[in-house]
Amino acid sequence: MDAVNVALQLAFIAIFIVVLVQYIRQPRVVHRDLVLVFGTVVVLFALAIARVIWPDLPTAVTQIGTITLLLQPYLTLRLTAHFVPVSRRVSMAALASLALATAAVLVGIRGNPALTLFVVGYFVVVEAVAAFLLLRAGQRRVGYARTRLRIAGVATFLFAGGILVAGAAAAVRTPTPTDPSIITVARLLTLAAGIGYLAAFLPPMAFRRLQQRAVAFDLGQSLLSSTPDGDQDRIWVALAQAARLVTNGPASIVALGEPPTVRIVSGDPPTGLAVGHAFTPPVQADGAGPFDPASIVVPIESELARQGWLVVHPDVESLFIDDDIVLLGLLAAQAARANERREAIRQSGVLASELEDASQELATSRAQLESEARFRAALEAHPGILIVTEPDGRIGYANGQALRSLGYSATEIRRHRFDDVLVRRDPAGDQSSGEHPATGQARRRDGSTFPVEYAVSSFEAQGEPASLAVIMDITARIENDHLRSTFIGILSHELRTPVTAIYGGSQVLLSRGDRLDPAVANELLTDIAAEAERLHRLIENLLVLARVERGEDIAGGEPVLLQHVLPSIVERERELWLGTDITVTIPPGLPTVRGHDAYVTQVIRNLLSNAVKYGGPRSTVQVAVERADGADDGVAIRVLDDGPGFDAAAVEHLFDLYYRAPGAASAVPGAGIGLFVCRQIVTALGGTIWARLRPEGGAEFGFRLPIYEADDEPTRSFSDRGELATAS
Repeated sequence: MDAVNVALQLAFIAIFIVVLVQYIRQPRVVHRDLVLVFGTVVVLFALAIARVIWPDLPTAVTQIGTITLLLQPYLTLRLTAHFVPVSRRVSMAALASLALATAAVLVGIRGNPALTLFVVGYFVVVEAVAAFLLLRAGQRRVGYARTRLRIAGVATFLFAGGILVAGAAAAVRTPTPTDPSIITVARLLTLAAGIGYLAAFLPPMAFRRLQQRAVAFDLGQSLLSSTPDGDQDRIWVALAQAARLVTNGPASIVALGEPPTVRIVSGDPPTGLAVGHAFTPPVQADGAGPFDPASIVVPIESELARQGWLVVHPDVESLFIDDDIVLLGLLAAQAARANERREAIRQSGVLASELEDASQELATSRAQLESEARFRAALEAHPGILIVTEPDGRIGYANGQALRSLGYSATEIRRHRFDDVLVRRDPAGDQSSGEHPATGQARRRDGSTFPVEYAVSSFEAQGEPASLAVIMDITARIENDHLRSTFIGILSHELRTPVTAIYGGSQVLLSRGDRLDPAVANELLTDIAAEAERLHRLIENLLVLARVERGEDIAGGEPVLLQHVLPSIVERERELWLGTDITVTIPPGLPTVRGHDAYVTQVIRNLLSNAVKYGGPRSTVQVAVERADGADDGVAIRVLDDGPGFDAAAVEHLFDLYYRAPGAASAVPGAGIGLFVCRQIVTALGGTIWARLRPEGGAEFGFRLPIYEADDEPTRSFSDRGELATAS
């Protein structure tokens, strides 16, 4: 069984199922005849399938299938009579032809071309007559009913054509089998007929609605053409006439007002209602009238109000009641809108001032909405936390910054009270307005808190008191204040100490230098040089710190030979830290590292200074250089001391700004920025830095620098801009 044959059978089976369901729901004569028309084709298909399953099926069964198919043209003609008059002569001729064709099948038409052509001729002629009558019936209808009748007529012509091709081929067939192409043409014509029947009796809902709206628009032009100073009933007369045209029915009624009263009667309604009679509307408009089950009742209403009811008595034999109801509903809505338009024009003088007032109110409302939109946009753009509290104390609105800072979603935060997210120091009487906002703690969703300043102002929302809280996170400010205080302490102490020593020593040498003992003068010069060195290092660290705080890069990418730089650094530190044993170990064949001489020198000096300060005046400090292996390939420089070490819990903070480990009070005073600067420089040079406790006691501070490659491109540094002189 090929695809065309399967599609053909599925199309007719689908149509048969739909019309059968429709007949079960509404057991009308026209629905019964429709079931019989498509039932004959389905029976033929069923027998064909049975013949495939049971090849030895008796010939009588095959003849029954053929006779059933022969009923189809006559039944189609009977169905057509529901839409257009069919003369008795045509009906009787078709019935007589059916009887003769049935007799020919019973006698046997196989191998008898004459009988075959007669049977086929009966089928095609009667089917063509029915198709012609269906097309003529379409001319008498409007809306989608006309389209469906036309499609059904064309499909009937195609079905007759398919039978004609198949029958003619069977009549002229020789002992050789029929040409498969002829069978294919016959099946394609029949398939096209089936598709046409699907479009006529199972049309797509979207297409039906589209055409119904187009037809309603065309018919509604007569309704909309009513002038304000003309006949007030012109719209309703036009609606009643259009309703009869749509349904091809005998009468229609328009009832208006509340309670409804019959206003227009078109035709001769079977209920006997006349103009002025009271009308009882149905509980719901479902197509069934309250006084006649065959009537269609449609409300006449627009988007504004219901104005009345349209009652139509349709053609009882119509197949298209559902389509008619939809079209009547569209027409009734158009009539209602046209009547409202007419009334609006008639009362234009009275409504002019009202429209002006309404326009002013609309403008005021629009201005309020625009103002509210701008206000909400301003709230969302505000960098602080904004919370609007309802009269009952619950949060009614929170801007985006509030949701991000507190960790809530917009829905979650509305389930909380204002006191749940703000811990006030004095809830009963905080001074939270004016020039001095109150301070407190804001509580996040996870329970953590952070310091805030807040101000609360009251306002009236829809006649009820509400409040707006503006909350600012002051965590960064507190930290900055702490850093500023610490920095000022450094400037006031760390800078003052060496400057005071340099100033005092130089004044003594200037005033009494020629009278001083040479040893004392040399000691003063040594102290001045040491303090100047200390001041120089502090300034170097402060320059790096300032560059980091400004967000500027610490660049570097030059080749550095540690075997040349380290000995001079260690020698200089030995002279500075007398009494401390500083050694350096450099293996041979050490590769060149990528960095910057001044920066590498600054890091090593800071680490050595840190080791001497915490190791004590008689400590031993070792500088070990080695080739790093593994994933962190490069050169490692480790500074080892034998001092007291540090608390293991302080490892994570040793390189923080202004941090001094426990025990720092007993060490040589420092600014607390040296290790921070070391980490910033090493990280910028592409290396890593660490701090460890030594198993044998003491501490290890080390860093690793990458090996310099030939294609590395040097970048500008502090000294390139004249901001940091070389310290080596």
